[in-house]
Amino acid sequence: MKKTALSMLAVTVATLMSQVHAEKAFDLNGQTLTGDWNGTRTELADKGIKFDANIATDGSYLADGGYDPKGSPTFAMQALVGTTLDMGKLVGWSGTTFRMAVTARQGESTTLRGIQDPAAPQFANSQANYGRGNTGTRLSEFYIDKHFDSGLGIRVGRMGLGTEFNVMACDFQGNAFCAAQMGKWQGKLWYNTPVSQWGARVKYQLNPELFGQVGVFEYNPDNALEGKGWNLGTKNADGVNVLSEIVWSPEKAFNNLPGSYRFGVLYNTADDPKNQYDVAYKAGTVGEDRSYGGWITFEQQLTSTGTGRRGLHSFGNFTFHDRTTTQVDNSQQLGLKYIGLFDSHPNDIIGFAVNRVHVNNRYRDIKPLLNENAEYNMELNYSYYPAKWFMLRPLLQYVIHPGATNKVDNALVIGLGSKIIF
Repeated sequence: MKKTALSMLAVTVATLMSQVHAEKAFDLNGQTLTGDWNGTRTELADKGIKFDANIATDGSYLADGGYDPKGSPTFAMQALVGTTLDMGKLVGWSGTTFRMAVTARQGESTTLRGIQDPAAPQFANSQANYGRGNTGTRLSEFYIDKHFDSGLGIRVGRMGLGTEFNVMACDFQGNAFCAAQMGKWQGKLWYNTPVSQWGARVKYQLNPELFGQVGVFEYNPDNALEGKGWNLGTKNADGVNVLSEIVWSPEKAFNNLPGSYRFGVLYNTADDPKNQYDVAYKAGTVGEDRSYGGWITFEQQLTSTGTGRRGLHSFGNFTFHDRTTTQVDNSQQLGLKYIGLFDSHPNDIIGFAVNRVHVNNRYRDIKPLLNENAEYNMELNYSYYPAKWFMLRPLLQYVIHPGATNKVDNALVIGLGSKIIF
């Protein structure tokens, strides 16, 4: 299946991109680098076939401090190719869509090479596009979604937990401020994209501003392994993740401006000691049969220029975790971003955020090197959009107590990220 799917995607994208008309590609006013494929892209979309592709790169350099500040800059990259099919237009299945996406990650990490002591790994990572498989490709999305007129929605297939629950924007390079935070601090159980797992999510739209959802997903540690990006079997599955969430998205909240507020919980039923164990003891020696966690997430626009999303926005993410089974027992994240500071660049974003990762005292008791109770991460960046399909992001990061130890110097990181949408 892997080779067939990749071949179909590659042939389709290559064929369509070969039809790009010179005048329409690289249009700074366009939505994508490759343009409308001489009209073919719009024609296909009208028939229910959409394609998307992008490449994101995180560049990071340890300028001062850390464990080994003598290294060179590192770069981590993720490429994605996907398709979304409107099954109503294609075969008459009203309210039904099919989604498939393949990703590939390559690169190195400044966190691993310079910031952290290998005996006290940094809890965050300077580059969000690093990790969860550095070779080959992954089937990151493969699901069918059905919406009913009653407000009920059902999604079944393979997906990442963070694309369904604890969802938040990713306008920063460090993973302490990018995507679902539950996958950072309880990542032994919660796999964000690019990792996918079998599951189902049921969503009910109570009104235009409020919905609730419940999901059940397999927990299979094989899915996160390198070389297992196309693992469709459940041979080593160990229980399930059960998630529930309430999402309120008022159009007129603070200052009569829109916002989004999420409240959710996680319950995991794994019971193999190598997967679920008491962190106060050597890994795998004292097994447990459950774990839990929860989150409160918000994004709220604070001011507006009167045009679209331009203005000041706030965001935050607060998580708590089972102290028996999790190294991190709570985390807090707060940030601000201003969209469209300059009239000539309405899509640019300047952002600043602070994150605190509190380490479980029960875990620290068996790790003498972890002599601080928390790690702190900060990032200041400017996302420059010369076109909607091209982004450059210069940034500064500062890490206090990397790995929750004062035996490693605080770290200053200089970075440059980029993204191209095809």
